[in-house]
Amino acid sequence: MQKTKTVCKILVLLIMACFLSGCWDRKELEGNAYVIGLGLDHSKQKGKITVTMLIANPEVGSMQGGGGSTEKPREIISFDANDIIAAKATANAVISRDINYELLKIIVVSEEYAKNPNFTRSITDVLKDKEIRLSTFLAVSKENASEYFKQNRPKMETRPHKYFQYMVDHGIENGLIPDSSLFRYFKTMNRGTDLFLAMYTTAQPVKKPKIKGEDEYMAGQLDVKGELDDTQFLGSAVFKNGVMIDILNGQDTRTVNILDDTTDIKDILIDIPNPFQKNQKQYAVRVMKTENNKVKMNLKGARPKIYITLPLQFQIMSNPSMVNFADDKNKQLIKKQIAKHMKTVNYELFKKTQSQLKGVPFPLSLYARKYFGTIQEYKKFNWGKSYLRADIIVKPDISIVDYGKQTKKPAKVGS
Repeated sequence: MQKTKTVCKILVLLIMACFLSGCWDRKELEGNAYVIGLGLDHSKQKGKITVTMLIANPEVGSMQGGGGSTEKPREIISFDANDIIAAKATANAVISRDINYELLKIIVVSEEYAKNPNFTRSITDVLKDKEIRLSTFLAVSKENASEYFKQNRPKMETRPHKYFQYMVDHGIENGLIPDSSLFRYFKTMNRGTDLFLAMYTTAQPVKKPKIKGEDEYMAGQLDVKGELDDTQFLGSAVFKNGVMIDILNGQDTRTVNILDDTTDIKDILIDIPNPFQKNQKQYAVRVMKTENNKVKMNLKGARPKIYITLPLQFQIMSNPSMVNFADDKNKQLIKKQIAKHMKTVNYELFKKTQSQLKGVPFPLSLYARKYFGTIQEYKKFNWGKSYLRADIIVKPDISIVDYGKQTKKPAKVGS
């Protein structure tokens, strides 16, 4: 009896070892074609979309590929398809390797197609593909996505996945573009009460753009010269119920990112008007958000009241007027100017959201839900309409942690 039990245990272990040691589902790296960027455009063929695939060569720039590889780092193809899932099979008609979405970094949709109600049906297909992560970013290009990928040729980054990773991560950190992951897109669309912001980009800069403030530009309006790529990530495309309705510039996008506690911004640089000399060079300051905003609401009455306190820390990065910040009077003056500037940009943003956008581009409605005992009461309140007539008061809680080292004017040459 004991021998029989021993034999059974050995057989079980041998069977388990067969299953654990198998490599039947192994795929070689060189056998896959990894799509890093996916483009969506409106197709002239009825019921179809134009799909563009930016395919990266995993061997270029790697140890396996070696330093002397003559293979291209990327390949771009565009074709009409019914959806982005079936497009993988169509692409294999011209691509020898197996099309794979596992490393997809960004989905770029043209501004024209993003404003089309059919866009929501196309983008919803990503939920059916297990290879596409909801951390993938959604961006809107001014031109067709097919042209955008062709003209996007980074000078410093050979590997396209690194280029998009750096551009997006740094853009979100400094607040000039929103954190527009697919997860946020679908979550906002399902909530149905707030607006969604997608990063705005273009590879076709405007010729002779108008000179504006440092952060008042949108993608394509920044006048940059030199040996560099023409692609710009700046500003945001506004979506309502999954469809694009408008565009915000860099300043408005940055203001939204400060108001949105779910956005991971570390520190950002902005310019504020000079409080010591009017119409003179502005002061550069670093803004640091170390804690969440404080939001209180009074939702009773004909005009709801919303109070938002912004706890922000600042560092003075420049001193064009060369004032002495050891003087308490100068400290108070610069502090008041920062508070005034922050109030102004927030007032202008909320004015635009109520009169032009007809909605708020961050999850402010979540704060309102706790003022209602039931879901039925909240729905009856009708946040979408009530927000448009609400009085919004923003109070910046300013703390200046560093005034810089320069406290007096430098001596004149020859004195």
